[in-house]
Amino acid sequence: MEKISELIKRIDDDDKKYIEHLIEADQMDLLNHEGLNEKNILDIIKQIKEFEEIYPDGILKYVQRAKKLLKKSKNKMSAYANYAVEQPDNLIKIKFHWKDLPLPIRQIDKMSDYLSWSGLLTNSCDKPLNRYTSLVSSCNEENFDLDTTTLATSSSFLSEGGNTPVSTSSSDEFACVNSYQQVLTKTDELNNVIGDMKEEADLRGKAPQENQENQENQKNQKNQENQENQEIQENRENREYRENQENRENREYQESNCNYSSSTVSVIDEFIHYEEVGLQYIDKVCFILLAGGLGERLNHKDIKLKLMTNLVSERTYIEYYCNYLKTFQNFIKKNKDKEIDIPFVIMLSDDTYESTVRFLHRNNYFSLKKEQIHFLKQKKVLCFKDNKANLHFTYENDTFHFSKKPHGHGDIHSLIEKHVQLDYLIQMGYKYLYFFQDTNALAMKVLFVCLGVSIEKQLHMNFLAISRKPGEEIGTICKLTSLGKSMNVVNIEYNIFESILNCTSEREILDTDGCSLYPGNTSAILFEITRYNEILKKTNGVVPEYINPKYTDSSREHFIHPTRLESMMQDFAFLYFLNGDEEKKNKVGVTELNRFLCFSTVKNNSLHAKKKIKNNIHPECMYSAESDLYYSNCAFIALACMYNQKNLRLEKMEMKMFNGVQYFMPPKVLIEPQFAFTLTHLIKKIKGNITIRNNSTLWIKSDAIITNLFLDGALIIENLNQEDSTVPIILDNNLYVKNRGYEIVTLHAKSAEGQSDNASIRGYKLVKREALVISL
Repeated sequence: MEKISELIKRIDDDDKKYIEHLIEADQMDLLNHEGLNEKNILDIIKQIKEFEEIYPDGILKYVQRAKKLLKKSKNKMSAYANYAVEQPDNLIKIKFHWKDLPLPIRQIDKMSDYLSWSGLLTNSCDKPLNRYTSLVSSCNEENFDLDTTTLATSSSFLSEGGNTPVSTSSSDEFACVNSYQQVLTKTDELNNVIGDMKEEADLRGKAPQENQENQENQKNQKNQENQENQEIQENRENREYRENQENRENREYQESNCNYSSSTVSVIDEFIHYEEVGLQYIDKVCFILLAGGLGERLNHKDIKLKLMTNLVSERTYIEYYCNYLKTFQNFIKKNKDKEIDIPFVIMLSDDTYESTVRFLHRNNYFSLKKEQIHFLKQKKVLCFKDNKANLHFTYENDTFHFSKKPHGHGDIHSLIEKHVQLDYLIQMGYKYLYFFQDTNALAMKVLFVCLGVSIEKQLHMNFLAISRKPGEEIGTICKLTSLGKSMNVVNIEYNIFESILNCTSEREILDTDGCSLYPGNTSAILFEITRYNEILKKTNGVVPEYINPKYTDSSREHFIHPTRLESMMQDFAFLYFLNGDEEKKNKVGVTELNRFLCFSTVKNNSLHAKKKIKNNIHPECMYSAESDLYYSNCAFIALACMYNQKNLRLEKMEMKMFNGVQYFMPPKVLIEPQFAFTLTHLIKKIKGNITIRNNSTLWIKSDAIITNLFLDGALIIENLNQEDSTVPIILDNNLYVKNRGYEIVTLHAKSAEGQSDNASIRGYKLVKREALVISL
């Protein structure tokens, strides 16, 4: 301490407090270091000043909070150990009767039931379909009308090398979607004929045998014939009974399907009701994207926003989001007769800021205006090396460097409070803020459902949630109650939630699908802007902190890596129930939807994804995110068909393995927002029955009307006439497309050389062989 005392004497009075705070925080490993001198102690003070610019509470309180949280972490104690856990209040479930993604490999045989729409939909097909192969050609099938009508579009065909080979019409059999019942009827008739033929054969076979056996006993012949006639009569009666039984079972099956379909349609009605309410406020929403992370954990060398959502369109995540916002603006211009530039706030970090800004600038902000995008940069906080909250540092070249890491996406609120003029946005008429993560493409598809719930239920904060499986590493949304005080809707991280259950000796309650009664947080949240702004001003946007060290062993003494205090964006919910605000009747709620409609993110590389699947947990990797995007589009088309009493027919989906990850691969269906960005719009665009074969690709890039479609290959629908993009492409009433299509193939080690990160981290590439392009 003598050395420190001497150094303090040589420091300016205004700076002495920083060293005094280090002493009070017991940072003796640093202060007793043999390399500490008059020069580098000033550099330490400089680093502390920089830290306190982003952490106004100061170094002392930061360390004191860390000590308390580290003590609880070591002893596996939870701050909510004395709280009772219940289902959250204001929980709105809008869920369909299909199970969530069938992840267990041992249950793969159930995959065919996952998208078995035929039992749910009314068979309907007014006209047979016209056939298309690589080149438009006629066919001989009786099921098709060869008198084709002229498309209101121009068509072209893409193939490898730019040349489309002349191909003959396919001989593949295809039954019209309404022929299923006809086939059943003909099969029953055939079975009856076969039964009669077998009886006749039995009689013919028995007669010679009876003549031989009864030559010496003619008296018994009449009795034998009577016995045979009796057996024939019994066979006929048994067959009639079986037919009646089958008919009864078929009627019961059809009645149950009608009831099931009716209940599902009622959910669709609820879904589109909330969408329509939300669409009225489409011009009153600002967007907040959290994108502070790199893709290192995915073996991606760049920012996660540059990952491709899929290999068909090759849209990156940031382009995908910008395209949605641009489409919303066009919709507002067309339907509300006003031009606006939707505010788009992106929170970045030191790791992602330069690369993101440069990428957007190079791509002309993907048709958005530079002025409507607001960049916020998240700073890093100091790290700790042990349970005593000693600061982690390195000493090189007579200089001390504190280790730093991001403070978590909870910083978004304090950054908004400092740098975004919410008062101005409120004055401009904006009502809601939509927060979403960098790699969940599905979050944009359900925005207006959640918005409609927020508006109708008058929610100040609305979590977008999914059904959660126990052990799944996503936050748990629940209600916490202790000593008569309740926090009605908050998010508890999965590891803390498990510790709360352990303290109360409770087990998580499951529903019939094996999912928890407590929804899972998707990190997509809607805030009502006025109440959010009031709390922001009162709290400066500071949310509760936590610490999550990774220990080397069960003793929980040593860390694998330095740790730090963190915060989460969703923990803003606590502020509605703290700081005296619990008396203001704040309403926090939850909108729970099917996972396959709204949530699939990218967190894991293939190695970790493989382990997740073995544990019956969603893999959350690049492969699953792309597959889920296609699947979600299939599901939305199925809902539209169901609502219109039409069919979507899909084959049993194939399980494929890439980079050791086994997952299903549906048809590659892409619905751009220019075609439909809500189910409400999709219902108006899908007019007929649709059949899509496995390995097919359907990419709808513009407004269109689709009636009956059979697709076995690749079909692209686009409008290249930007000046007249308001006119939809009206497809032929009956369209049959068959070509070599686009195929996903394994990327082997040798062929992986020279491939982009987007291909290598997936373990596959897309071979674009041939496609029919219909365009204006």
